[in-house]
Amino acid sequence: MKLLIVDKTTEAQALCAKRIESFSRGDLEMLDLKVKLVSAKDFADRVADVDVIVIGSGLGEGAIAIARQASSLAPWAQLIMFVTDSAYGGGAFRMAQSAGVRKVFPDGASPLDFLQELVAINSDLRKEGRTHEGKIVVVVHAKGGVGATSITAAIADVCSEYGRRTMLWDLDVETRDLSRGLNAYGPEEKVVSSWITGGQEIDRDTLRNALIPIGKDVGLLTTPDRFAEAMDLVCHTDGMAIAQRIAEVSRADNDVVLIDTAGRFGPAIGSLIRIADIVLVVIDDTVLGLTALDRFLSFVKAVVGNSERITFVVNPSSGALMSVQEMAAELEPTHRLGAAPWRLPAIPNDPKAALWPGRGKTLYSLGNKQLRQVLEQVTRDLGLLGDVALGVAGGGGEDDSDRAQGASAPRWFQRIFSRKQEGISS
Repeated sequence: MKLLIVDKTTEAQALCAKRIESFSRGDLEMLDLKVKLVSAKDFADRVADVDVIVIGSGLGEGAIAIARQASSLAPWAQLIMFVTDSAYGGGAFRMAQSAGVRKVFPDGASPLDFLQELVAINSDLRKEGRTHEGKIVVVVHAKGGVGATSITAAIADVCSEYGRRTMLWDLDVETRDLSRGLNAYGPEEKVVSSWITGGQEIDRDTLRNALIPIGKDVGLLTTPDRFAEAMDLVCHTDGMAIAQRIAEVSRADNDVVLIDTAGRFGPAIGSLIRIADIVLVVIDDTVLGLTALDRFLSFVKAVVGNSERITFVVNPSSGALMSVQEMAAELEPTHRLGAAPWRLPAIPNDPKAALWPGRGKTLYSLGNKQLRQVLEQVTRDLGLLGDVALGVAGGGGEDDSDRAQGASAPRWFQRIFSRKQEGISS
């Protein structure tokens, strides 16, 4: 977010900038702030590409004229005005509002109030598509054994093939299925534990240090290295703020954040579901799966709040018992979610691809052509590929002849096995 500070003198500009310097490093990185200082005389030449214009109190009565000029030159920019404590009042509010100012602060205002306003502006910019916003996808399931971890890894593989910077987050603190399936182990786990104990701040640098690199565009965030910290993260209410901070920093640093919850619910998972762009519910096509989903929806709808963020993906059993349409027909009279959550195609069954864990591949890279195409379409329909056209990446997968010839692993998994050879996984 590009911010321009306008004030009468260099000293006054610097004084306003000090409010921003008081923000934590994590907040600065989450907002991706780029700050420039300029005088009233020169500001008109610097407004072409800014998102926020901060007008300092040193301009006095000339501030309103600057605000009007800024509104004319950069109608898309949000205006924030600081006034002296003595001038703060109804008159200042009315004049500022008439000039298009979004918010007026007294010089004595807390920097946290200023930060809160910048966070709100950044949220608005994201909704308008004017700033980078990685998508957060929380993957949940109503019953075990439906292949949620397999689909999470496969979607990440698709995103990688199409050049999307992607973070996988394994929140299965007990069995670590995603980490084990990808053979992803290493000292990075200690960084996650240090976040829980308060030993390190959660920011872009420590996030990157915590990621186990899987390839050029994909990193995996695993669970803390000690079980006590892991349980504190997912079960204790203090974990809510930590999980949200990790998610927001991850969103700022990636195009896609995929969170494998292992079907567990607690304070942290609930908080992640509330801020997620997509809650992807993986289901199978069995009778038990249908009845489990019925009960599950009664709960998860209340947590999500906006059911438009819920999307189902059906991973059929080998028997292919019920179609997506049949499942929707059974549940819609009760839950009334509409057609959108049911829009994704069912995942084709490929027994050989299901053997991906530990092989340096995923359902996508090990799957046959039909499976790869459907996984690409699912990823596209979830809005995770941006404007990239399908069909150009090649999928990195293998058909039956590829399997017979022992095709090599795709590029984004090669780093895992090199790490193992270096002894990092021990």
